[in-house]
Amino acid sequence: MCNRYGYRHPYNSLVDEFSQSRIPIVQWNGAEPNAPRDDIRPTNSAPVVRPVDPANPQAGTELVELRWGLIPFFHRKAIKDWKVLGTNVRSESIDTTATFREAFRRRRCLVPATHFIEWTGEKGHKIMWKFTVPEQETFCFPGLWDRAETADGVVESYTLATCAPGPDCAPYHTRQPVILQRDQWADWLDLTRDARPLLQAGPAGMIAVERAVV
Repeated sequence: MCNRYGYRHPYNSLVDEFSQSRIPIVQWNGAEPNAPRDDIRPTNSAPVVRPVDPANPQAGTELVELRWGLIPFFHRKAIKDWKVLGTNVRSESIDTTATFREAFRRRRCLVPATHFIEWTGEKGHKIMWKFTVPEQETFCFPGLWDRAETADGVVESYTLATCAPGPDCAPYHTRQPVILQRDQWADWLDLTRDARPLLQAGPAGMIAVERAVV
């Protein structure tokens, strides 16, 4: 499970990084966040990279800001009436759960991050841990996005895929967000591929863990 993460770098550095991939960012309004996003929380807006044309990922991607916590296309009531947090989707049921299966088929995205956070310990004595990818300042979670015409207006939102923890995360939590290798970014966005095999933890040493300063 992941309900806190961060993205610290300027958006133009993300555009530069994707320019070296098969899915360059070709649309972006040039807006930068006012400060580093050290602490992205549920319902916050955060950067997401998605195909300009989902049917043709080779057409490039766009960098947008969406609400974290997916609200599915079929929700028509007020936002507050959608009671599912929707920040995470389990990889084991990503293609069968009603809230997420249509987005998995049609609306995949990449969620850039520089770190994510988990806690251990009892209430009142919890320890916060920071997880990063060594020698990789920016990494991407596989995500899904959706567009709901709610009673409060149109809302575009996203979720992160999680899986059983790998050896780096298992001592800290029973779940972890999936982290894609750079050569898997385009594969995740390719709707013609069976992307489910990508949704698993990496090998030991892929993720670095340190105690975070509160």
